[in-house]
Amino acid sequence: MQTVKQIASALGVGPDVIRYYTDIGLLRPAVGAQNGYRYYDPHDALRTADARVMRSLGFPLARVKVLSGAPCAEQLAALKDREKDVEEQLRELSLRLERLREVESFLARSALCTGTVEDVARPPIHSLYTYGREKDYRAARRLAAAWMKHLPYTHISVKVPREELNDPGFGGPYSVELGVGATDGFAKRLGLDLSPPVESIPAGRFLIEYLRTPDILSISPADLAPMLSLSRRLGRPFLNHSSGRLLAIEDGPQGPVYSILIRARIG
Repeated sequence: MQTVKQIASALGVGPDVIRYYTDIGLLRPAVGAQNGYRYYDPHDALRTADARVMRSLGFPLARVKVLSGAPCAEQLAALKDREKDVEEQLRELSLRLERLREVESFLARSALCTGTVEDVARPPIHSLYTYGREKDYRAARRLAAAWMKHLPYTHISVKVPREELNDPGFGGPYSVELGVGATDGFAKRLGLDLSPPVESIPAGRFLIEYLRTPDILSISPADLAPMLSLSRRLGRPFLNHSSGRLLAIEDGPQGPVYSILIRARIG
């Protein structure tokens, strides 16, 4: 028979662990008739060690108490259920790692925010705009609340109207709208509602300009001159509103500076 400190030392745990296991009824030590001390035998040590194994596998202590001493079949079933939970966590972590690397790649592109323009093929993208113009955003905002629960798999989206992009006489600033966006891959994985007012842009050929601005809502044709010039040289009008994206926010001497990309599908 051993005291709390002796059995705790033998098992490599703190005395508080032994006391707590005793208080919740997981251990049932003998109590000295004369001094009231608790004394533990090898069965208590083994039960404690077994409980620590189950705790290390992620079982809450209340569940460990139920399983302690239960039939092997019941313990095996519990382990199989826990295995399924861990597999689901691994899938979630794998997806989160994929998204983390994607966000890293977009942040690295902030180095291109000097008017760089790309001519690339891209998959579909979906956006839900909730702020900017004088319009009724109530329906969009209700849906956006559901989308934002899926962070980090959604992003901040930036819209410039197609009509304004295609108008060579437009002086600006553009009627920019901001909202939440999702790539087609993540939208499908997450089962996002893509019905209106969601704006979906199909796969195709896109021009992408990277730029920095102190005011996203005041972007003008002068800011997008490299992209507009390339569109006209190619003779390819813009087919959809832009589906831009916020890349980064940095504090500058006069306030925040936004690194963004403006992505628009061309014919």
